[in-house]
Formats: sequence, C-alpha cells, structure tokens
Amino acid sequence: MIIDAHTHTFPEKIAAKVVEKLQAMAESRAYTKATDAALQESMKTAGIDASVLLPVATNAGQVEKLNDIAMRKNAHFAETGIFSSGAMHPDFENYRAELQRMADGGLTAVKLHPAYQGVDLDDVRFMRIIERAAELDLAIVIHAGLDIGIMHHNFSDVQQICTVIKEIHPSKFVLAHMGGWKGWNDVESTLAGEDVYMDTAFVLGSYEPPEGTFVPAEKTKMMSNGQMKRLVEKHGYDRILFGSDSPWSDQQRTLAQLASCGLDDSKLPLVLGENAARVFQMPICL
Repeated sequence: MIIDAHTHTFPEKIAAKVVEKLQAMAESRAYTKATDAALQESMKTAGIDASVLLPVATNAGQVEKLNDIAMRKNAHFAETGIFSSGAMHPDFENYRAELQRMADGGLTAVKLHPAYQGVDLDDVRFMRIIERAAELDLAIVIHAGLDIGIMHHNFSDVQQICTVIKEIHPSKFVLAHMGGWKGWNDVESTLAGEDVYMDTAFVLGSYEPPEGTFVPAEKTKMMSNGQMKRLVEKHGYDRILFGSDSPWSDQQRTLAQLASCGLDDSKLPLVLGENAARVFQMPICL
C-alpha cells in the first residue's frame, strides 16, 4: 500500500487559472492539470493507492466551504482513493467551533500554510488553532520552511516550529517538505529526532521551471540523496511520510527519487504508507 501524504487539486472550473498563476509565482512547473481526475490518473501511473489532499484557505471566508468539500470527498474515498484534510485560516473567528465540526464530520487533519496566509507560525492565532486541533486528536499539517513563491520571509522556520513543540507539543504535528523547505541543515541539526512527523514532498533533486522560463540551475537545487538518507535515519523511519506535492512534483518520479536514496528496504513500508494511514486515521487495511 502506497499513500501520497501531500497532494493538491482544485475545482475543474478554476484549476487551469490557478495552476497558471502559481507556476508564474513559483517559477516551477506543474505536472498535472491539478484536478481530482488528473490526480487519479497520476496515481494509476505511479502505482499509488491513495492520496491525501491538503487544501489551503487563503482567506477566512474559504474555510467552511473547503471543509464541506473535504467531507464530501472523504465520503467517496473507497471509490476515488482521494482522502482530504480540512483547512483553517488564522483569521477565522469561530475556529474552535469549526474545528469541532471538522472532527464531528470525520475529518482527521487540518492544513495550515503560514506563508500563503501571511502569518508567522508562532503567532497566537496559529498557536491557539494548533492547541485546539491537538485536543481534538486532529493531525496538524503545516507548510514548513520557505515557500518557493514567497522567498522574502520565512513564516515557519525551525525556531518557530520549536516554539510550537515546546509550548503545545501536538502529538500529530506534520512538517511538510522534510521539516523546512530550503532549511534542511537547520532541520538536521535541530529538529531531527523531535516528536514530529515530516513528509518528503518537493525536496529531492531539482525542480523544473515552466517551459520558456529561465531559472538559474543553482536556484532550483534542493536536497541531496545523501542528506535525505541522513535525515530519515536520524529522525526515524516511523516519523517520515512519503509525499510528492503533486501537481508540483510528479508522483512516479518522486517515488523513484526516494528509492534512489539508499534507504532501508525493510523499513520503507512505514514511509510509503503505514505512517500516513496511522497519522491521518485513514480507513485502509494495510
């Protein structure tokens, strides 16, 4: 059983426009049309059994709608293989009631994106959301580190993450992009071994700019295979989740890149599916 713990899709009516905007913003290409149907086709090609969607609320007014959509998607998980987290925004006033509604509606996780939401992770608005989500046994997934399209400020750096761990210690705290995109030296020295989870989304090798866009090769470089292996072994195979960040990485290619890192084959089932199934409480028989 292979579970991609980090994917994104958009409604068909707006997917093309959103992808075009984000490609330009990030100077990084998309590998699918970013619809549910495109994700399912990608999963089929890559041999992936299930994918976890991580919707992002870019304003408070989107929260309830995104959570309603997530609940509807999860009702069809057995047929589609697509399982969705919920969403929350730091400016959503009735966050406690909405988090309770999410839990009551069967959602098992909430996605927070400090960079897209323009608020530092250790801001009280995020801290209180994380604390309440943890009380409800929801997994909390954050975009960790810099964002490829918002490089002027790190809204979720290692020190902010350490503050959350120290003050709240959420039991299911998932740090996307191996603990902090483009900050992996700090992750390796400071976060590895902490009681958190990390996913492998959009970290290995180099990213590709859209056709016709020039980006210096040095800028596109990400984590080396050697650092990935060191970080996984230092942090622990039982706390790493395979993730691609589809459509921003190709699922099949990401699996191949992970396989080339020299990880322990006997422990790979944890990374490839077992950890995600447990953390997200997915209705899957492994």
